[in-house]
Amino acid sequence: MDVEKTMQFLLEQQARFDARQAQSEERMTRIESVLFDVATAETRTNAILTTLTERHVELAESHMALTEAQKVTQQNLNALIATLERHIANHH
Repeated sequence: MDVEKTMQFLLEQQARFDARQAQSEERMTRIESVLFDVATAETRTNAILTTLTERHVELAESHMALTEAQKVTQQNLNALIATLERHIANHH
């Protein structure tokens, strides 16, 4: 009887161990899936950041060009105003 109880105990322990092992493997599979999702999201985020950085540089370059064009326009406008003021002053 003692041997049978010991054998039963060992079998129950082995069954519990097997169940815990299966749970651990299932958790590990879920963790691996989450890590894969995180890595995929990180890759997409890096691609988005790269694109945003490129667009930001393009925008900064465009802004600089616009600033220079605005300076030229302002100079031309100032020259036109001065010419008109001289013209009006000469006719009075």
